[in-house]
Amino acid sequence: MSPVVRWIDSVFPRRALFQRDRRLFHLTFGRLLAGMGFAVTIPFLSLYLHTERGVPMSAVGGLFFVSALTGALAQLLGGDWTDRYGRKRMLVLAQVGRGIVFLFLSVAVLLHASPLWFVLLVCGSAFFGRLFDPPSGAMIADIAKGEERVEAYGVLRVGGNLGWAIGPALGGFLAALSYWSLFLVSAALMLLSAAFMAFKVQETAPHLVRPDGPGMAPAVGSSGVPGPSFGPSGGGRFRLADAAVALGDRVFLRYCLTVLILFTVMGQLVSTLSIYVVDWAGRSKAELGLLYSLNGLIVVFLQFPATRLVGASRMTTQLVLGSLLYAVGYGMIGLGSGFALLFAGMVVVTLGEITSMPASMNLVAAFSDESMRGRYMGTYGLFNSFGWSVGPLVGGILLDLAKGKPVLLWGCIGLVSILAAAGFWNLRRTLSRDIDYGRGGDA
Repeated sequence: MSPVVRWIDSVFPRRALFQRDRRLFHLTFGRLLAGMGFAVTIPFLSLYLHTERGVPMSAVGGLFFVSALTGALAQLLGGDWTDRYGRKRMLVLAQVGRGIVFLFLSVAVLLHASPLWFVLLVCGSAFFGRLFDPPSGAMIADIAKGEERVEAYGVLRVGGNLGWAIGPALGGFLAALSYWSLFLVSAALMLLSAAFMAFKVQETAPHLVRPDGPGMAPAVGSSGVPGPSFGPSGGGRFRLADAAVALGDRVFLRYCLTVLILFTVMGQLVSTLSIYVVDWAGRSKAELGLLYSLNGLIVVFLQFPATRLVGASRMTTQLVLGSLLYAVGYGMIGLGSGFALLFAGMVVVTLGEITSMPASMNLVAAFSDESMRGRYMGTYGLFNSFGWSVGPLVGGILLDLAKGKPVLLWGCIGLVSILAAAGFWNLRRTLSRDIDYGRGGDA
């Protein structure tokens, strides 16, 4: 093997993508297109509403709060529908729906529509965007087993963040020309992702792939909570109690509550950081796009090495470390307005992201068996959506109240991240070793 190939294998999941299961490659490429479409627009939405339309930041935070609540509902519904109707169907539906919403957002910007239209359309974007998460998470759990699962979730994140690395740079260029073009490009990329998944992604749901397999068995969670049983067609009338059955798993519920705190911190990365960098620190939109591209590139090049480095440790250890890195990174951002310091802070924040996110999803897969993966992923998504919804709301209020006091703004956010670390450390005393090492939930 040549030195170049060895280096590629050390930083990029070539073997995982091309030499194991092609389904992982197809899902990852679809996620790349979707991530690019999302990242072209979302970092600049707050700027458009605040600087072009004069909407107060507290109201912008409120918009993200309401939209993320809509996304939380989509997570719960998507988890149930994923187990009933299969992974692929939900993946395609999510991308088609979001592409149509972005097309209408482009028209709304072009026509200078009322802010109420943006509330409705952003909520629609959040609904279809979050509808994507349960089937993609469940599909990874279907494809990979045991220790390979953390790596597979890392691979999926590499795809999404490669899109995140490309999108903001393109968005920064387009925003300088016209905001409506941002949404038009996003719509095209989302629909392209839908078409690719419709033709290339294969179904992995056990009750569809193996009609007589364990997908028909009653589900049991980590606390012994029985779930509903579904036949080979995955049918049956929807009931909210079925979708939320994972909430009866008390240990899993504790985990989700701690995840909510962590995602409240993560939610600062979009609206709060974009306003801080441009309005408070006086950096250009192009520099803002560069910071977000840096975030995506770090994930692309360091996610796989980081997964190898910490992959053998307990999931809670990785989550504690990731939470503490978030606290340090955001604290650095609050120390000054120089681009070099913002750059360094983003590096540390992204290290927290690549340490904690694959572990957080792998822990969800370890809590559940294969017939309940969609519902557990949906419930996990419900709480991370609440975190994403609370995050911009809290950040918007802090931006209005702590004007001119960046240390106060980012110091408060860092303290929330330390609280999440304490919660994960406390949780590790309750989890079994099989679950905490990501070995639960295997067929």
